[in-house]
Amino acid sequence: MKFTFSVLTAVLLFTISLQAQNTSGFKLKENKFSLNGLTSAGETEKYDLKSNFSKNYQLKTRKTVSSYFGAGYSFMIFTNKYMSTAFPILDTRNGTFLTNINLFFGFSIAKAVTLEFSPTILFTSNNKQVDYDLNTTPKIINGISYRYAHTSTNGIIALPLAINVRFFPMFKQKSFARLFFIGGGAGAVWVREENDVTFNNSPNTFYYYSEPGQNGITTSQWAPLFRIISGFTGTGGQFGFGGELSYNIIPLKQDTSQPFATRFAKDMNSVDITLRFYFSL
Repeated sequence: MKFTFSVLTAVLLFTISLQAQNTSGFKLKENKFSLNGLTSAGETEKYDLKSNFSKNYQLKTRKTVSSYFGAGYSFMIFTNKYMSTAFPILDTRNGTFLTNINLFFGFSIAKAVTLEFSPTILFTSNNKQVDYDLNTTPKIINGISYRYAHTSTNGIIALPLAINVRFFPMFKQKSFARLFFIGGGAGAVWVREENDVTFNNSPNTFYYYSEPGQNGITTSQWAPLFRIISGFTGTGGQFGFGGELSYNIIPLKQDTSQPFATRFAKDMNSVDITLRFYFSL
């Protein structure tokens, strides 16, 4: 009986010991599994962080196109004698200016190149006397031939439309020189001139009431426009200013039978000094 009890006790202790070892092994495996699970979760989190960083990095390095708009005022000097005589930059007798207001909208097409659309309005009027020799085609009024025409008023309005390209050769520099540009443009101009004219056979004098004349006569035409420009632009902030010097080439259609500066002149080429104000978009 004692032997049997001893054997049962030994078997029971062996069973409990074996069970304890199995339980410890199970827990160890479970812990190992949990450790592997944590490692996998860490790798997943690391992958998500990398993916998010990559997405954010792509957004930050994405190329952007800067654009701007603004307005400018030009001091315009005609190089042709007929044009400069009829329409000086300032008529000191009545204080009228040759007004040239230009608008513009531009955007970058490369790091150092901008493309710009620029409509302009040019206008003035004065009461200067301008003399025109109609020798090739005299004016016939009531059967009488008149060789000279004399204006008592002169008015002009022009609407140039141009596309300009600006190149910044020193854009990599950090000094003020990075704002310097050179460029050119092309487009078209509609120009209209209106005069009051008196006709006679005197080269430089006329009498208002004793000689025939015409009031409010007009002429208009389209002409091509080409320009060369150089200057400096705004500082790149929300608001800026700049200046430029340009030479405009505008050939005209001549007709010396009409007493207009835009018909006697071969061109209305000009040198423009422009002040510009920029607003960044």
